[in-house]
Amino acid sequence: MDFISVFCAKMEEHKPKFEIRGLLTRDDRVYPLSTDTKVLSTVFELLVRPFILEIADEHGFIVYEPDQQNYYPDFTLMKSESDKAKIAIDIKTTYRDFRKDGTWRARFTLGSFASFMRNKTKNIAFPYSDYAKHYIVGFIYTRVESTNGTHPYSLENREEVPYPFKDVEWFVQEKYKIASDTPGSGNTENIGSITAASVAEFAKGDGPFANLGEDVFNDYWMHFPRYRERKQAPYTNLKEYLAWKGKSW
Repeated sequence: MDFISVFCAKMEEHKPKFEIRGLLTRDDRVYPLSTDTKVLSTVFELLVRPFILEIADEHGFIVYEPDQQNYYPDFTLMKSESDKAKIAIDIKTTYRDFRKDGTWRARFTLGSFASFMRNKTKNIAFPYSDYAKHYIVGFIYTRVESTNGTHPYSLENREEVPYPFKDVEWFVQEKYKIASDTPGSGNTENIGSITAASVAEFAKGDGPFANLGEDVFNDYWMHFPRYRERKQAPYTNLKEYLAWKGKSW
């Protein structure tokens, strides 16, 4: 299954509206969402979950969703638990970082390189070697700062509930194709994505590992030094890695 084309077709079929205002309680009170990225990431995950379940059903896959927090991936598509060609789907969210000239840049963190990529079973639903494909469904939005979302609203007044975001765009691409050769931030052990000025750049998947291949991506991040080890490490970027490997790609 070509998950990228299938997922894009499913989104085109349903045309979801990303107009989420808040959480509805049993007593018909609406609590506004905040602009916290973790909160909004959960919102987008819930929005696309039915589409992923539909895709699985239509193509003969079982869907596994981990119960534990901070486990990779958000969704595993598989024929059975013994399937050695599982598909990992992770939902990632970030906001536009606007510049003074009105342009923007965006970057994602793509998960840890110091857990399951090294010992194969830590914080992952199934062994890393069981996965044949790793996809990112990414959402980019513009934050809406508002002081009106500090109290609950009645259901009748739901139109008054402020939106925490606007101008949502999305893409789907293989993880290694949008990965950069630097961590998500200087003191973390997360893989950083490329920095892009449009959703189209992410969808194109033309990152530094795209031509080198997923095996190089895996080897690079499996051996990338932890934060406190970087001063003594043989490499901290792709150029140094290739020299370390004696390659000239």
